[in-house]
Amino acid sequence: MAADSARKPQLEQQYQNAQEEYERLARNAQGEIIKSAKLVATTLARFRSNRAVFEGPYDVVLVDEAGAAALPEVLLATGKASRAAVLLGDFMQLGPVIPSGLKEQERDDIKKWLLPDVFQHCGIFEPADAQAHPACVTLTEQHRFGPAVMKLANGLAYGGMLRGGSQTLSERPDSDPEIVLIDTDGLHELARAHLTGSRKGWWPAGSLLARALVELHREQGEEAGIVTPYGVQAEATLEALRDVEGSGSRPLAEVGTAHRFQGREFDVVIFDTVEGNADSRELWMALAHRQPGADEWRRNGVRLFNVAVTRVRTRLYVIASGQRVSGARTGTALAELDALVGTHGVRVLPAKHLITPPHTPPAHRGEFGIALAEVLSRHVEVTDIDDERDFYLTFTTEIRQAKQSLWLWAPWVANRIRSLLPELKAAADRGVRITVFIRDDTDQLQRREASQALIADLRTVAQTVVPIHVMHQKIAVIDEHTVMLGSLNALSQSNTREVMLTMRGGYFARKLLAHEHAETFARPPKCGRCKGAEIEIRRWKNAWVWRCYATACKTSSPGRSTAWTRDIRL
Repeated sequence: MAADSARKPQLEQQYQNAQEEYERLARNAQGEIIKSAKLVATTLARFRSNRAVFEGPYDVVLVDEAGAAALPEVLLATGKASRAAVLLGDFMQLGPVIPSGLKEQERDDIKKWLLPDVFQHCGIFEPADAQAHPACVTLTEQHRFGPAVMKLANGLAYGGMLRGGSQTLSERPDSDPEIVLIDTDGLHELARAHLTGSRKGWWPAGSLLARALVELHREQGEEAGIVTPYGVQAEATLEALRDVEGSGSRPLAEVGTAHRFQGREFDVVIFDTVEGNADSRELWMALAHRQPGADEWRRNGVRLFNVAVTRVRTRLYVIASGQRVSGARTGTALAELDALVGTHGVRVLPAKHLITPPHTPPAHRGEFGIALAEVLSRHVEVTDIDDERDFYLTFTTEIRQAKQSLWLWAPWVANRIRSLLPELKAAADRGVRITVFIRDDTDQLQRREASQALIADLRTVAQTVVPIHVMHQKIAVIDEHTVMLGSLNALSQSNTREVMLTMRGGYFARKLLAHEHAETFARPPKCGRCKGAEIEIRRWKNAWVWRCYATACKTSSPGRSTAWTRDIRL
């Protein structure tokens, strides 16, 4: 035993020596192979990090997707060419990803050598610049997509320079449009963007529609790619796709931001813009343009839009508010799309015609619209509310079937709650955890004496009731699997017509709960001053805070509010 222990360091040293010798021989062999090779293919990252690859030698260096590479990397590669260097790329596609911290630095060397892409470095910003540049050859004939997408790309980026090969210009029948705008107007809360920044966010409508479109075309043997401007929307869509994937199967489709799909192509592209109607905030794609005076952010939005729509071979779906598209300002990317609406090969399909209650007469959808509606019906149950009875029958059934949890976002509390309290109590008695988020009592309806009495009754049944300042969501999540989402307030609905959708799927339900910070918001602390439990949630700028709303605690002797607050760590 002692002898074995003594030999262990010796064996470890022998192994290390052998490993180092192997690596030395491998490097030497790699270098010899590269020196004698007629062609070496590598990435720019490997080119600069692998000594054998870097040393070459090379007569000619070709850099593909040069516009997406950082300028120093391109210069390093081209500097190794003894005869010629050729850069291939598209100045109207996305440039390199530069950390925001570097962009904010006021350093001349960064502004000159790191922020511009290779085309900008050479003075190429517009199609005319490329044509006029003595060292630039413009390739204007494309063989991927048809005339409708080509018109859109020309309007967005290429100023009419782009031409199509003979096979891309063939006419398609009216029943087979090349571009389909899926109009999300009429989907209410489903098509409202949940903001994760001043001009970005995610929405359930895009995830739901993209999932159905992928299934529809997969059944037809076509590959689809889902492109969106925002990583958070890509994540939500991946969660929705997981709900319909079989265990261990490959993903139904690739999902990502435009950066991921640059240089790729698909039979079908679904471009989810996350742009809601005129009542909602304009996000990046609605503001994207390259008119005189446009800043880098807006110009890059057009480049992103261009990348997204030009990945397609057969059909492009754009998911956006029809109202937002038709009202787009002249010169914006959405205005270029709007200019094609009504022309050959471009069709608008209202999403509200696809997602309809069973008893509603179907609207004219067209052949593929009917097929898409059938796919959607596998995942979505819809209740159209005329006198609120249909929804409450569905909701009561869901409450009775709940086994573990019920999460409810319902801003206002009114007499409607009396019919639900027995069902909620029965669920609580069998161990269902009930968490309710309501609007705070700064709202005039909520602070009425009758409403406060009903809220007190609700608190006797639900384990957790948390007020949130100016909350407006209408959501129910049952057992982290069933989501009811729309425009109906479940605790106060009386006589207005609303729409609610019921969706099944654990991944999507958990994504929704995570976005609403459900678990964190359901654990309000005691007031740090009065030790009371009268705690509400408020949002101040970009931060969420707990706030004590107890009158005796928050009012100072002169009558001014000095409410206790604490930041919520998310």
